[in-house]
Amino acid sequence: MKKNFGIINLILILLLLIFFDYVSKLWAIKNLFINYKSIELTPFLSMTPVWNSGVSFGFFQDSGEIGRYGFTIFAFLVSVWLIFSSFKMPRYSSLGFILIASGAIGNAIDRIIYGKVVDFIDFHIEDLHWPVFNLADTIIFIGAFLFLYNQFFSVESTYYEK
Repeated sequence: MKKNFGIINLILILLLLIFFDYVSKLWAIKNLFINYKSIELTPFLSMTPVWNSGVSFGFFQDSGEIGRYGFTIFAFLVSVWLIFSSFKMPRYSSLGFILIASGAIGNAIDRIIYGKVVDFIDFHIEDLHWPVFNLADTIIFIGAFLFLYNQFFSVESTYYEK
């Protein structure tokens, strides 16, 4: 049984996910943010432009420049740790760490370029809206799920490469 995806594959996954996140945000800026329009895809899903200067769920929105640079530096430091740690972890834990790192880097790139994060995926039921998010946030969620699932429900969770 292969114990890890391999360093090259993990780096390729990381770069591809950062690229897809970046392209999705460019699409959103071009099609949603310029005229601030919302596109209804289904009765419960729309593409709605939102600038997020805070962190998850809009916390710390008023953190200013200190928050902008602080969140960016923190995201890069944690991402570097996650990337290097992923090389020594079992298969799905390592993939989870790479997904979390790629999402964090994707949002950090937004903070560097725009000063805030580009969010545009809006799930809602009537007027009840989940906080608007982006592809990077989705990737982070999937990565955390993979890591936790592997830790609690997989036989791989006990194996760590030396």
